[in-house]
Amino acid sequence: MKSPYSTISQIQSFFEEKGIRAQKKFGQNFLIDQNIVEYIVNVAKPLFSEGDVTLAEIGIGLGTLTYPILCLEKETDLFEIDHAYIQLAKDEILPKFPHAILHAGDALENLFHIYPKKVFVFGNLPYHLTTEIINTLIINCRHFQGGIFMVQKEFAERLVKETSSLSVFLSAFCEIKFLKTVHKNCFFPIPKIHSALLLLTPKQKVGNNQWSPQSNEGVEIWSRMLRTLFWGKRKQIQVSLRESPFSNDPMFRDALGEALLRSQIPPTKRPEELNREQFLNLGQHLLDILSK
Repeated sequence: MKSPYSTISQIQSFFEEKGIRAQKKFGQNFLIDQNIVEYIVNVAKPLFSEGDVTLAEIGIGLGTLTYPILCLEKETDLFEIDHAYIQLAKDEILPKFPHAILHAGDALENLFHIYPKKVFVFGNLPYHLTTEIINTLIINCRHFQGGIFMVQKEFAERLVKETSSLSVFLSAFCEIKFLKTVHKNCFFPIPKIHSALLLLTPKQKVGNNQWSPQSNEGVEIWSRMLRTLFWGKRKQIQVSLRESPFSNDPMFRDALGEALLRSQIPPTKRPEELNREQFLNLGQHLLDILSK
């Protein structure tokens, strides 16, 4: 089933009827290419075949992706901040799909509703909140089953191609795959830049170098370690260890120094020169040292 507001003329008619327009502050650019909608659903479906997996969509807007998701007939949490689309969901979507649960307001303040669930997440994410939303899901959804996210193309390329604090942080929890570029003309209103689809899947807990933090304390140590190492552009690890404000605690600084020795990582290296396997090994050693 398609959204009744999936073409430019349908969207314009809705705007005129309600006396509204797309709001830049919420990053509202509505997907109008049904081929992309079908692609998203077809990629996702094999990833949540288990009966107890629920779904969620962050930012339902006019329901372009919402309707096809709800037709999969799984319990689905819907998150929306704009009053116009909250009302649209109440009037037109919820009556048709009793298995849908609407959470009105800021998604970041409401995501706790899905933390305990085995959930697969969809989202067309506003650029200024992309990192925070993804991190919040990865850290707090302990039974995260994966997600497909529409993000700015440049962000997606950096995440999969560059060694950065964010890309390494996420590597402890999930695999990240660049699915495809989505041309800006696939949206209305047309944004200034192209978008891309990212697929996140939980990391398999088998084999070597599959360590990941298992507690809130472990997540904080992992995050602090990366903020320390990536502090200052292209600085040597020994410089960041000495000067970073994130390593001003002598106990933490000494533990990280010991972890570097155990991991056989020269302090003259820059973080961009390390691979993700080395970071994971370093994080495991640091947590072991600080846990004693």
